[in-house]
Amino acid sequence: MSFVVALANLVIYFTIGWTVNIIIQRVSRRYRRELFKNTMRQDIAFFDLDHNATGAICSRLLTNASNLNELLGINSALILINIVTVISVPILGIAYGWKLGLLEEDTATRFASSAAIAAETISAIRTVASLTLENKMLQIYRGKLDVVATHSIRALTFTMLWYALTQSINFLAMALGFWYGGKLISTGEYTNVQFFVVFIAVILGGENAAAIFQYTTSITRAAGSANYIFWLRQRIPAIDNDFSDEAPPTDDSQETGAVAVDCQSLAFAYPSRPHTNVISDINVKISPGQFVAFVGPFGCGKSTMINLLARFYDPVSGQITINDQPIQETTPQFHRRRLALVQQEPILYQGSIGENVAMGLPSKDTTEATEAQIEKACKDANILDFILSLPEGLGSEVGTRGTKLSGGQRQRVAIARALIRDPMVLLLDEATSALDTESEQVVQAALGEASRGGNRSTVAVAHRLSTVRDADCIFVFQAGRIVEMGTHAELLGKRGADSIHNMIFA
Repeated sequence: MSFVVALANLVIYFTIGWTVNIIIQRVSRRYRRELFKNTMRQDIAFFDLDHNATGAICSRLLTNASNLNELLGINSALILINIVTVISVPILGIAYGWKLGLLEEDTATRFASSAAIAAETISAIRTVASLTLENKMLQIYRGKLDVVATHSIRALTFTMLWYALTQSINFLAMALGFWYGGKLISTGEYTNVQFFVVFIAVILGGENAAAIFQYTTSITRAAGSANYIFWLRQRIPAIDNDFSDEAPPTDDSQETGAVAVDCQSLAFAYPSRPHTNVISDINVKISPGQFVAFVGPFGCGKSTMINLLARFYDPVSGQITINDQPIQETTPQFHRRRLALVQQEPILYQGSIGENVAMGLPSKDTTEATEAQIEKACKDANILDFILSLPEGLGSEVGTRGTKLSGGQRQRVAIARALIRDPMVLLLDEATSALDTESEQVVQAALGEASRGGNRSTVAVAHRLSTVRDADCIFVFQAGRIVEMGTHAELLGKRGADSIHNMIFA
């Protein structure tokens, strides 16, 4: 009879274990995707907090859903399946461990790929936000998770097969125990009471006690992870970057060409230092098609202005309007589609040069970028000749974070990514700092031409005189305030020991 039970147990345990683990994989994929999505939804201030550093966020993304799996597994599977016995696990582990190890290694490698995408996205959250790439990065991450799930199911099939065998061996051991115990009873060495007390106490009691205490810490970890996942889901950031259910376009969604930007009495303090204003009483008017520059020493508030224009933060007081409409009245997604930002240290993503440039288009149009569009943007950024000299041209891989390109080449690819976007407002945060003199002159000429004729408004943060020579108006910052303004010639024409431009242009 016990042999029949063993066979039935083999089928039942394998079926239950395999089915439950398939469900857990699907739940895990869903919660990892939701955790990644809700993380990208947060405002930039969220990522400025010490406990939300890139490493900490990536660690939560990797571990929280896994911890939740343990909780789900205990509730749905461990009630039905007993723990593997001490004897059977080592035996089957020695016999089959190397095969399962290969499968687990393959799964771990593929899971690391999805982790790399998440880490790149989180570490470059400003680039993702400014290019409105949240949906695209979510799709890429989802695809990586699908591959992981497929290989995990394959590994789980083997795992649950051997686990079911171990559970069947328990019944085989019981059968042998009954057979040998029967012999002991028949010879009078054991009584019936002695046999059954020892048999039940040792085999059944020991297994159930081990099963209970073995997973106590898993329950605690899973509960903490679940709390974080649900907390992040319910957290509504100050600047709600909800890209999954965007509001319908507003009436000004048909705007074309340059726009008028007006910064009125701006004051701002970073959330991490709420009592220290970085800028105060800033008033800047940017006419359609105008090229303006912010200059000044380090820490004077120039890059903070770029952050406010991109609406990574909202000012403490004052407001920014575009065509007389406060930017807070539009969604962050809609506002940032009108902009393009090139940062001092541009971020490139794994893939080809062409794919990185095409990312500058709105998310829904990224896959529709034509080769002619990409080549024109690269030509304007003075990098097309270099790209065409490569064996694979636009299909050349840039490596992780663009490591296969030099600093100047990465920066020109980032400029091309901004130009293909055809933005109404072009934001340049030391965008030409890594270029050599010859390349800078060509790129500056292209950027200057792009900002003329009412095509777009341009705001540049710079330290070098050559970068802002052709600006229509230069705003000189010092200690968070504007101390001078005018054209390049006007500023050079001013005299006085206290004139900040002498320090900048010396």
